[in-house]
Amino acid sequence: MCAAFCLLFVLCRPPDAHALPPREIIMDPPAAVVEDGMIILRLALTVDNEEGLFTLLKDGAVLELGLSVLVERERTLWRNAKAVGVDFSSILQHDPLSRDFVLRVPTPDGEKEVRDRNLSRLLQASWRRLALPVASLEELRRKEPAASYQVVLTVSLRHTGVPPWLERSSLFWSAEVVPQVKRRFFFTPPPARANNR
Repeated sequence: MCAAFCLLFVLCRPPDAHALPPREIIMDPPAAVVEDGMIILRLALTVDNEEGLFTLLKDGAVLELGLSVLVERERTLWRNAKAVGVDFSSILQHDPLSRDFVLRVPTPDGEKEVRDRNLSRLLQASWRRLALPVASLEELRRKEPAASYQVVLTVSLRHTGVPPWLERSSLFWSAEVVPQVKRRFFFTPPPARANNR
């Protein structure tokens, strides 16, 4: 009797019961670097459960990775002053016709679309290698040549709309897939080169 009940439980279990949704964003320490006169924010991130992310996308969810970057000029006697603020967005979804995962990702050369049937490989080539153009170095130096800065990065992962499986449901749901993550770190621009003409 017990064996029959266990067999019935295994056979009737939903196929993706083990694929729980992601619970948090995992992010390596971000860094601001200067490349070709631009301040580029480099970061690598993913979620704690890519299998759960896979299931959400296969079930029709369209997700937006939101990246908000605030650069603050440090001040001694007053609160830091905003120097630059910029927002980025990366949309991730599954295309049932091609069976590809499709990702629009920001790059220093503008937004590009990447596709792959393997979600892990897609994330490895995109979210884990983000390079976000924040501001021109000259723009910051023009405001205050010798300033130091704090960079505040806020990352969110949200549904762009009501998921297909909840469209006819009156249940409460949150657009937020995982809690927002905030990181704060320091950035000191390299000194300007002397003009030797």
